[in-house]
Amino acid sequence: MRARFGLLLALLVCTPAFAEFVLIPEDRTLQPGGVLSITLQVQNDSSTKDFHVEMPARIVLRTRGVEAAPDIVLNPAISQPMQVTIAANGFTRLRYTGRLPEGLIGNLVLEPVGLESPPLGISVTRAEDANAKEPALPANAGPPEGPTADASKTAVSAVGPSDRDAARFVTAFSPYEPNYIAAGSNGPTNVKFQVSLKFRLFNPDTQTPFLEKLYIAYSQTSIWQVGASSAPFYDSSYRPSVFFLDEDISQWPFRESSRLGFQTGFEHESNGKDGDASRSINTAFVRPILTFPFANGRFISLAPKIYTYLEKEDNPDIAYYRGYCDFLIKAGSIDGIQLASTMRKGTGAGKYSVELDLSIPLKTPMLGNLGGYLHLQYFDGYGESLLDYNQKLPSQFRIGLMITR
Repeated sequence: MRARFGLLLALLVCTPAFAEFVLIPEDRTLQPGGVLSITLQVQNDSSTKDFHVEMPARIVLRTRGVEAAPDIVLNPAISQPMQVTIAANGFTRLRYTGRLPEGLIGNLVLEPVGLESPPLGISVTRAEDANAKEPALPANAGPPEGPTADASKTAVSAVGPSDRDAARFVTAFSPYEPNYIAAGSNGPTNVKFQVSLKFRLFNPDTQTPFLEKLYIAYSQTSIWQVGASSAPFYDSSYRPSVFFLDEDISQWPFRESSRLGFQTGFEHESNGKDGDASRSINTAFVRPILTFPFANGRFISLAPKIYTYLEKEDNPDIAYYRGYCDFLIKAGSIDGIQLASTMRKGTGAGKYSVELDLSIPLKTPMLGNLGGYLHLQYFDGYGESLLDYNQKLPSQFRIGLMITR
């Protein structure tokens, strides 16, 4: 018993001071291109030890679910020493400001890059829409209004431990590929839907920056024959993956504001069937992501996914029909209409596939600010489902709802 008590006491004594970072927006409703002002509060959760922290020279915020949106960079509003000592149970604050992109509109979730803090929720509306009382997404609950930064005073944060744990868990998730549901018919009426999420494995404050960009993901694409007898699922593709993803590894030289990203990893794809209907492949892939932004939030993004087959025993000739590259082109407006095209070319003559996805925002006063996007999808070629990788079925048009794109 004494040994256990001594060990517990040693752990308590050796436990380092822990700093909690919280971003507090000064205004949750802004206009496109407006100035975003936030206060970074750093709380020393230790009751016995001072904490030495270097305040970030800048804060980078990334818009969740909006792939082409440029990063928002915030700089300190005043010049002051960045190295700060925070007394036990104390806190310090520093104000940062930066300008929003002109084309970024709507209810937005802004995630800090390289800083472990819950995301910010803000609403960006045009001046002419200011009378539309649209509630903003909930922002971080910050501490009650009080005196300016003073490391010798105690601040009681409104964010409790369970809230922080939940925030860290939720902010590690984000959409991966588009999430949608759409219906069409080239025979029995069918519904195609896709669910796709990725999870960041390491918190942004890890000592090794490379680890912050490691993800696991799960995507599922299913075709459901709702018009057939007993409404069976025709086929589903299950795609777990693990990969490295850096969406901004450098500025591309063709255009000052262009962005080059990079992704590489491993993916498994199978349809969960057995016998002659079994389909399965394992691939290793690389994907450069080049985005060209233009005025008013418009952009073009090019993202070829180049892969090699590590295992394809169930379908050894799949490269003849699918090839070695999925070429994705996306164009449109960040907050407006977007068109995405995914193309494949097999090694065999005439073996190809093309999928077009048009998404139109439904957030209009006429529709009561409905969430999501009207989704129009067209597919032509081989292998819309993994089961039919070597079959060319009639072209298919569908209409439905896209949740994230």
